[in-house]
Amino acid sequence: MEEDNKFTLYFHTFVGALGLILLTVTIIKYYETIEVSSGYLLPFFGFIFTFSYINYLENKAGVSKKVIWIRSISSIVILLLISKVLFF
Repeated sequence: MEEDNKFTLYFHTFVGALGLILLTVTIIKYYETIEVSSGYLLPFFGFIFTFSYINYLENKAGVSKKVIWIRSISSIVILLLISKVLFF
């Protein structure tokens, strides 16, 4: 039962990170569509602030620091790669 609970926790961690990445990319695409050149930093700051809050919640839920760091670094890299491919 403990192993099933860990899988569910890690699955939701992955889905939450993916959802935040997709939301940030969508906001950036929206700014590009309405041609606002000064608004690109706002989604990135929102991404960072939201991720720090998610890290806090995951620490409270008992997710290991190793998993949190792996998820955080991979999410930032994925966000930068998607942004580079789609927008630059």
